[in-house]
Amino acid sequence: MRVPRLVRSLYLRWLRRRLPAAPRQVLSHRNIFILPSKSGALFLGMTAVLFLLGTNYQNNLVLALAFLLFSLFNTSILMAFRNLAGLTLASGQAHHRHAGEPIPFDLSVSSARPLFQLHLKYEDGPLRRINRVLAQETQVQLLHPSERRGVLKPGRIRIESRYPLGLCRVWSHLDLAQSALVWPAAEPGPVLSQHSEQHVGSEPARSREGLDDFQGLARWQPGQSRARIAWKQWAQSGQLQVKQFVAPQGAPTHVTLHPGSPIELALSAVAAELTRLHHQGVPFALALGAQRFAPEHGSAHLKRCLDGLARYRSSD
Repeated sequence: MRVPRLVRSLYLRWLRRRLPAAPRQVLSHRNIFILPSKSGALFLGMTAVLFLLGTNYQNNLVLALAFLLFSLFNTSILMAFRNLAGLTLASGQAHHRHAGEPIPFDLSVSSARPLFQLHLKYEDGPLRRINRVLAQETQVQLLHPSERRGVLKPGRIRIESRYPLGLCRVWSHLDLAQSALVWPAAEPGPVLSQHSEQHVGSEPARSREGLDDFQGLARWQPGQSRARIAWKQWAQSGQLQVKQFVAPQGAPTHVTLHPGSPIELALSAVAAELTRLHHQGVPFALALGAQRFAPEHGSAHLKRCLDGLARYRSSD
C-alpha cells in the first residue's frame, strides 16, 4: 500500500527532528518503533474472540487460554524490542559507480548482546538479511540504485526485525549521513580528442615501469621480487641487483567535451573515452571548462577525472 505523499512528507520531517543524521548511531527506546504485524493483528483478533466467547459462556478454560495468548503477545513485544535495542550502526566507505549501476555503501553493525534475523535496506534498494549480530563489528554492504550523475545521498536505512515469533514488527529509520559520487554513464559518442605531438622530435619518448623492455640493473631492495634478481651479475660482482623493465608510454591524448552534443550525452561520451584510454594504457588529459586535469595515467587519475565529470555543473 502506497503512503500518500503528504503523509510521507510529514513523517520524514518528523524523523529529521527526532532522529537527526549522524555517521554512528545506537538503537534505543528513542529511535525504535513497534507495531503488530499482520500475523500479530490476526493473533490479537483471535485472542479477543476467545475472550468474548469465554465471557459469554462463562468458560474459565477459554478465558485462561485467552489470557495466556495475550501474555504471549506481550512477551513477544518485549523480546522484539530487545532484539533491536543496542544495535550500533556506523557508516563506512561509499563506492563510486557509473549512472545506472547500483551504488554500494559500506556500514558496520555490532551489538553487546547477540541479535538475530535483522533486515536492512534503503528505501529503493534491495533487502539485506543478517542472521546474527555479535559484539565484533560486521561489515555489511547495502546497494542503492543510481539514475543520474552527481552526488547521491541514499537517505535513511530501514532496520527491521520480526524476531522471535513474527507477531510484532520492530523497526527504525536511521540516516548515517552517507553520500557517493555517481559518474556519467560510459556510453560512446562524439568527443573532442587531440593526440599531443609536442614531445615528438624534441624529447625522448617517456616510459613507465612495466614488463615490456629491459632498461638496466638497479640495486636490490628488501621486499623486491627475487625472480628479478640478476644472478649472473651477482656471481660476478657479489652484489644483489634486480632487472628493471619499462613499458613505452606514448604522447598524451587531450580530451574535452563535444560542443555540439547535449551536456549529459557529452559527459557520457567523455567517460567512455577516458575508460577506453585507461584500458589501453594511454596517458590522457581532460579539460572541463575552466578545470584542467594534467596528462597522467593510472586508476587514480581516471577516478579523479570521472569525479570531475560527476561534479561538472551539478546542482547537488
